[in-house]
Amino acid sequence: MKKTTTLIIYLLLLQTAFAAPEVIWEEPAPRTTIMSPSPELDTPPLWSMEYRLMLLTDLQTQSQPVKVYPNPVNRKDELNISLKGSGQKFLSFYDITGKMVKQVVTEKNVISLSVADLGEGVYILNVKSPSLQTTKKVIIR
Repeated sequence: MKKTTTLIIYLLLLQTAFAAPEVIWEEPAPRTTIMSPSPELDTPPLWSMEYRLMLLTDLQTQSQPVKVYPNPVNRKDELNISLKGSGQKFLSFYDITGKMVKQVVTEKNVISLSVADLGEGVYILNVKSPSLQTTKKVIIR
């Protein structure tokens, strides 16, 4: 995560140094129309910083086997967890002292959990399945 953040900051700083000039076409009418280099596409031009950041975000999202959202979550709301893979999954919540405060066993790939029984604070979510073991930080407000 730290490398990704550093990379994004570095790319944003370089954007102004290597920014391509904006392409402007004028029509015969007195009005000026600003168009992207490829008007048939809704995506930003390939050379733009916006496009590069969009690709980076897509790659990170696709490679994540566990998605936890919203994070931070309000205590009265539910925490949604999306998991990849099949088989039985063990979800364990630990407080900052390392004590297990909640455990859920499921075979589902998308789960909505109530966090009303947990106090406000930072928790570690440990996910174990036959094909995966990972941890995520969860913040409850």
